[in-house]
Amino acid sequence: MKKALIILMFVILTSCATQNNSISKTEIINQNPQSNLIDLGDNWCQITTKVAIENISPQEAKKLSLQKAYRQATEYFSGIEIKSQSTYLQSHNSDKLVVDNFSQLINQASNGIVLEKNIIKESIEKTGNLLYKNITVKIKIGQQKGKSDPTFTIDANLNKDYFKEKDDLELQVTSSKDCYLTIFNIMSDGNVATIFPNKYRENNFLKANQKFNLPNANEKEFGLKFELNLLPNKQEDTEIIKIIATKYPINFKVNSNFQNAYEDLLHKLISIPKGDMEEIDLQYFIYKKN
Repeated sequence: MKKALIILMFVILTSCATQNNSISKTEIINQNPQSNLIDLGDNWCQITTKVAIENISPQEAKKLSLQKAYRQATEYFSGIEIKSQSTYLQSHNSDKLVVDNFSQLINQASNGIVLEKNIIKESIEKTGNLLYKNITVKIKIGQQKGKSDPTFTIDANLNKDYFKEKDDLELQVTSSKDCYLTIFNIMSDGNVATIFPNKYRENNFLKANQKFNLPNANEKEFGLKFELNLLPNKQEDTEIIKIIATKYPINFKVNSNFQNAYEDLLHKLISIPKGDMEEIDLQYFIYKKN
């Protein structure tokens, strides 16, 4: 009897864990009463979302409404509830931190990526004492094929999350399997820079459980460092270090500082089978020195 109860409890706990990680398309719509989603076929959908314009500008409400639409579209097609890894900071001043739509960069490619989007209409309406920004947008979601390899994982961290301008960024990565590393720096204006491999270290092969440091001891000895600088007219900003580990060499062909190169990067990522790739996004913040 005791053994039967233990088995029953295990089944219940397993069922609950599965429900927490996966949600149906119907639940996506029902759990978001302020969203109207229409499946248009071929991974296209049309979504209407709204965000209250309360202590934020209409433009900021528009950005938040679009982020909500991107997230809900991805959840709808993947069946996985996405928990954002990013903190979205908004500001009324152009010289402050304004994050547009890092959501499509930070959402893991295995869950789905926003490939195309087109705003159909937008409006402001008053309900009670509040104004709302309404957005209707058509979105196409791209998804990787295949199944993830649960034995293939990577771990990464930065020397810190908050930097002052001119501080040096350092990065450490480990992988559970032999892999090939590609590391990008994604800036808030859409520029993408490949920081590894680079002309100082072209071989990007990493052995399983071996620590990878960027820069490493030799590079530091020769004076190589990754100094952080703010974009022109910015007092503060946020950027992303995107780490891609693959089981075989891949040339992503992302040119350094190519405007909107991240769109090409996203298309490349979804062409790689899930089981052949792991990725981590590390967001950090830069502030002007006093």
